[in-house]
Amino acid sequence: MNTAQINELLQRVADPALDVDARCAAGDALGRLGDPRLADEPLVTIPAGILHHKDSPEADVAERPMNAFRIQRHLVTVADYADFVDEEGYQDPALWSADGWRWRLDQDIEQPRFWGEDEWRDYLVPNHPVVGVSAFEAEAYAAFRGLRLPTQDEWERACRGDDDRDFPWGPEWDDHACGHRDYGPRCTKPIGVFPRGVSPFGIHDLVGSVWQWTSDRSGAAKGYGRAHVVRGGAWNNLPWSIGSAGRNAYPPDAQFSNLGFRCADSA
Repeated sequence: MNTAQINELLQRVADPALDVDARCAAGDALGRLGDPRLADEPLVTIPAGILHHKDSPEADVAERPMNAFRIQRHLVTVADYADFVDEEGYQDPALWSADGWRWRLDQDIEQPRFWGEDEWRDYLVPNHPVVGVSAFEAEAYAAFRGLRLPTQDEWERACRGDDDRDFPWGPEWDDHACGHRDYGPRCTKPIGVFPRGVSPFGIHDLVGSVWQWTSDRSGAAKGYGRAHVVRGGAWNNLPWSIGSAGRNAYPPDAQFSNLGFRCADSA
């Protein structure tokens, strides 16, 4: 491993003076060389505080006291998730919910969607967020790490900080602070290539990278269960759907190229 080369790439990834394509190219090179950010990174502690929350644009703001919790600084990556696959997480029912295990057996699921497919190679760089992973798979991976999915309130608290910001970086939209349909490559991107978009707690890629699974459910049960709430918006979304209030919901068996996750735990 060339330490000097890796350090130079790390500097380029975090350099806001470079354009997004240059930062992404540096990030991809770093992923292939061995990104040191992937190695057992500790979770970030989010202190107890107040979440100023709206359930809908028309709703009144609700102030919710929240306990401290911990959340991953970066999204779960392809390299991270490969550990779960390689260590036979798909064969261990103890890691899966009852519905998730039934789905896995019914559908003969042994790995994420797109895994190993050449046409999806741009998504399968080691330090890109893993996609093609259902909520069931995300839950099982989190259990494999001794963690869990964040609640949507935890995700939003990590995003809004203590000053109720509309975006992780502040109160106003910034075209250059995250990936979206009009900015950057039209696929997933290396973790941490948007230095202007870091949250007040130092969390990267909370918005505009991939929609992020949470543990919260929405709507009536269908198929394998109730839909899971996802937060943040993704690389293929327009800016209006991206931000601290960005939310959607997908069936728990959804495996799309704009769906990923990060893990959390109680503090």
